[in-house]
Amino acid sequence: MRTRRGTAIVETEQGILVNAMERDSFLLPGGGANFRESRLSAAVRELYEETGLKAFHAMFLFSFQSKKNDHKVFWVQAIGVPRPMSEIERIGYYDNHVITHISDRKGTQYRNVGIEHASDSTREIIRLFGEYKMQHQDFFAAMERYAHRIEQHYDKHSFLAGEPLYPKNGLPVQEDIQQDQEPHS
Repeated sequence: MRTRRGTAIVETEQGILVNAMERDSFLLPGGGANFRESRLSAAVRELYEETGLKAFHAMFLFSFQSKKNDHKVFWVQAIGVPRPMSEIERIGYYDNHVITHISDRKGTQYRNVGIEHASDSTREIIRLFGEYKMQHQDFFAAMERYAHRIEQHYDKHSFLAGEPLYPKNGLPVQEDIQQDQEPHS
């Protein structure tokens, strides 16, 4: 039986965020869903546990089955500076078939490596995401403007400290992340 996994695609200026445990291949952030936990919740939780990023918007993209996992893949917009946390030893960014800007827990920078250093599932999910994004260019452009607006108008510091997301004028904002409607099997 495959693990129910929530997988996050987080796009940054450097590329798509990937991470790795010690001596492992690079993977997209995410992990197995706990009992009665949606895969969206698992993806957002694991993103925070692995990188310290806090999601403010997430959207289901597609399902993907690998040998070990039954993925629900989400496009996630998040606030913060990613850093290796928990069991994660390295982070990097996938951009144009290269993993770039690789750093470890100590802040050591490493040379760029080819995408062959990512798992087969990660490479295929990134490929499928590229196709999906090409088919929905207008939507993704609008969402990038939305993310920019969040960064311009909201106090990120209180949000990063674990407080609710508030605009700079002090009025509260409705939570943006919706639970997915998948059955909890």
